[in-house]
Amino acid sequence: MKIVCPKCHKRLNIPDGKVPEDRDVSIKCPNCDNPITISKSVKAPVLTNMPTFEGLPDSTPRPKEFMDKTQTVASTRPQRESARDIKAAAEALEDEMEILAEGSLRVLVADTENLEFISPILKKMNYLISAVGSVDEAITKLQFNFYNLIILNERFDNSDPKNNAAHKYIEDLKMDDRRRMFVALIGKNFKTLDNMTAFTKSVNLVVNVSDFSNFELILKKAMNDNDSFYRTFKKLLVDTGRELEI
Repeated sequence: MKIVCPKCHKRLNIPDGKVPEDRDVSIKCPNCDNPITISKSVKAPVLTNMPTFEGLPDSTPRPKEFMDKTQTVASTRPQRESARDIKAAAEALEDEMEILAEGSLRVLVADTENLEFISPILKKMNYLISAVGSVDEAITKLQFNFYNLIILNERFDNSDPKNNAAHKYIEDLKMDDRRRMFVALIGKNFKTLDNMTAFTKSVNLVVNVSDFSNFELILKKAMNDNDSFYRTFKKLLVDTGRELEI
């Protein structure tokens, strides 16, 4: 009698003469010591021989064909990142030593139209600027780096304001990551410092380009207000045990 241990699945071969006809027999699996009950009336799991393929049509799949199909499916798995993808990721990474040496905060500017005007202001505020020229570049940078400040034009890279991929990426960030950064959205139809619009756009600040002459004051005010809010919010998280105090 051939049986299989239900616990470790070891195959055992028990001579039929060793199993009584009138009662059950309990043995221990020699591999895992699991008790196994053997009965001739209600037999334990028995191994059956594999069916033969004699007499079946030639079109019937054989085990070798099944194996070939399995191997084919496995070979269609997505390949690892290409060398080009790895190179792009490496190029997207910011130089951490440069940040440490400068002692600067980090800002990502996705606004080629106003970059020349806002760059001196950001440098004065001790920001190390990382300027991007396309939506794809902006998203790649965001995937591999943390930025204290993000300045995004709603029409960046000729985007439709309602379908700006960089803006969408920022909106979809996890809340823990999102609240560590400050996002300013630039546009021509915003009312500067409108908190309700900023809330609906999932950003911290909206600025109308017509108010750029006061950009530094606007940015500092909004960031101070944001810091005050999150200082209270962070204290609440610490007090309730949801976040460790650093």
